[in-house]
Amino acid sequence: GVAFVVAFGQWLPRLDIPIADIGMAVPLIGIPLTVLACAGVTHAFNLIDGLNGLCTFVSIGVCAALMAICAQVGLLAHFQALGLLLAALAGFLVVNFPFGRIFMGDAGAYVVGHILVWTSVSIVWNSPNVSAFAILLIFFWPIADTLLAIWRRTVSGADMTRPDRLHFHQLAMRGLEITILGRRARHIANPLATAMIVPLALAPMFVGVLFYDNVTATAELSALAFACFFLMYAAGMRWSRRRRRR
Repeated sequence: GVAFVVAFGQWLPRLDIPIADIGMAVPLIGIPLTVLACAGVTHAFNLIDGLNGLCTFVSIGVCAALMAICAQVGLLAHFQALGLLLAALAGFLVVNFPFGRIFMGDAGAYVVGHILVWTSVSIVWNSPNVSAFAILLIFFWPIADTLLAIWRRTVSGADMTRPDRLHFHQLAMRGLEITILGRRARHIANPLATAMIVPLALAPMFVGVLFYDNVTATAELSALAFACFFLMYAAGMRWSRRRRRR
């Protein structure tokens, strides 16, 4: 991240939050916060790489959404770079979904997340019309899952650095195993859970592109998306505990 800032002289210039934007305009504040935030988003892509095709589908969706914005604001170089990454991901998807013959792994997820998040920073830097909340909607799913993991481990007193099996996608897969398929059908539950989650992950991206230049609308839609995500997760946890007792 620091290398990107040094090479291109770009960072996240604003958050479209008036008080915060004053600080982001100061390099000594804006650059460290941008690097920290982008490192978090990069890590978030690795956290959602838990089902066949899930991280790949989300990455393809982010690529396509960012390309749609680039096409509307005239950022041709960004559009072309994202197109190359989308083509590579599409080829990889053939062997990654549904049976997971090749996995993205840590190295793949971190590389893809890093490229995507810093490209989005460059888009916001070069186009003042693009709402920062629109970018948040496009990256919503990995960010929401990571924030949920932080909150969940903090509340339970668990070690923040230790993994668990309570991510949204793991809850969906285990729910399918418990209620429909049985525990011996994980090879089916895994890609089926991906197919269930992908539309949920793509929906915020769609509205982010649709209202890419409307700060108020994208801010309200971001709040709505987070509320829906956490409510769905809470409902799923409550339902799974009830099924387990039965």
